Amino acid sequence: MLDVVCGALIIDGKVLIAKRSHGASIGKFEFPGGKVEPGETRKEALIREMKEECQIDIEQVEFLQESVDENQNVHLTCFTCTAKEKPTKLLVHSEYIWTTPDHIYDHDFFETDRLLVEKLQERWSCLNEPKKPKS
Repeated sequence: MLDVVCGALIIDGKVLIAKRSHGASIGKFEFPGGKVEPGETRKEALIREMKEECQIDIEQVEFLQESVDENQNVHLTCFTCTAKEKPTKLLVHSEYIWTTPDHIYDHDFFETDRLLVEKLQERWSCLNEPKKPKS
């Protein structure tokens, strides 16, 4: 089974979704991410993938939900994260959209990610509360 990670990047009360620019699923929206490489933890893989795909350093990386797609033989782990800056370069995707979990499916988002989106909707209000500085 292919081990894949993705990140629900949350900045200014919105979550980033990205449009695929290649492959069999061209035109579909997804949370950015990619394959876990040998020797990497899933969290390390997401940090690397967001740097490669979005040219940003993410922080506050927290587990959100796992999903298994038996048809595609994929195990997907989703994390929430934030960053000090928004991605500005399109390296892997053809478009970025900032939305809320309630409006993700206004776009052609992967139906197989519904479990991840539902979990994001459940946690949305607490994810948008201002973080208190650690003392």
